[in-house]
Amino acid sequence: MLLDMLVDMLGRAAGVTVVYAVPMPTIAVDIHGGDKAPEAPVAAAAAITRSTDINVILVGDGDTVDAALSRVAYNPERLITHAVPADSTIVTCAELVKSRAADGMVTAGSPPRVLKTCVRSFTLVPGLRRAPLAAVYPTAPRPGNRDPFALILDVGATLRPTADDLVQWAKMGVSYASRISKVEAPTVGLLSTSSDPLSGPPEVVEAHRRLAAETSLRFVGNISGLDVPRGAADVVVCDGFSGQIILQLLGGIGDSLMNAASQAWERRISWRMGLRLLEDAVVRFHELITHNAYGGAPLLGFDQVAILALQSSDSAALQNAIKLAAKACREDIPAVSARALMPEKA
Repeated sequence: MLLDMLVDMLGRAAGVTVVYAVPMPTIAVDIHGGDKAPEAPVAAAAAITRSTDINVILVGDGDTVDAALSRVAYNPERLITHAVPADSTIVTCAELVKSRAADGMVTAGSPPRVLKTCVRSFTLVPGLRRAPLAAVYPTAPRPGNRDPFALILDVGATLRPTADDLVQWAKMGVSYASRISKVEAPTVGLLSTSSDPLSGPPEVVEAHRRLAAETSLRFVGNISGLDVPRGAADVVVCDGFSGQIILQLLGGIGDSLMNAASQAWERRISWRMGLRLLEDAVVRFHELITHNAYGGAPLLGFDQVAILALQSSDSAALQNAIKLAAKACREDIPAVSARALMPEKA
């Protein structure tokens, strides 16, 4: 409690509002974001109200919301609507969060627009220059870690980070993995072309030097793109350009696997028997790759909770995105991020 109070005092001094954890969060959901809007976000929100204690505000065109709700079952005690023009839903979601009418937001809208809105509407935690967009991805089993996902940041928010950015993202990534994924003492890897501390651009070399000196982090050194899906680290730090390519590559692998399985099924009867044995594993792998299992990516480093879902998200993925937003509110991720960046006592 004393630490929370100190964080709050520091935040207020820097013009930052720190949001304390809430037991029954209210999440603002953009119904016009994504390729499968409005059906997918509305169906997801409706299902959430029936199966959880999460409250939802559906943000979108009034007639569209009403029409979509008429086709699904939902709990009216946990769902309200906020009618606005379709082109202002992202901004409105952010305004609802900023005004405390909602505790967090979920959208599958255009990433650049979401980032721009959050930068304008929210405040960075003290000491942070740029907020990273984080995402999780499936990895090979890691020793002492039962979570099938690892965290990577940044994945598109900052294309040219400084060494300061990379070090700060590592600290926030560790705090996020500890609270959300429940990973005890997460390991950190810095994406580069080789394990050589002197390889890579100057900011990566300097980040390596500083991360290696951070006694509070379990830094495993530089890791390559090959090491990422092998589970070399629980948290991978990189520039947004590289992170976005890695996520797209992993998604492409999942699609290729499903296409190959489909073609094999059609070509030979003998292959069908083998595919039947592997069906559950193949489907599970594809679900992991396509975000369905975890829903979306958090924008870390702001004083509010914002989850960005893939634009291709279906109802299942968006349900998990809403659950992730609620969990981030319950775990008070903005305050956790602020504490991660507080200077250590001498």
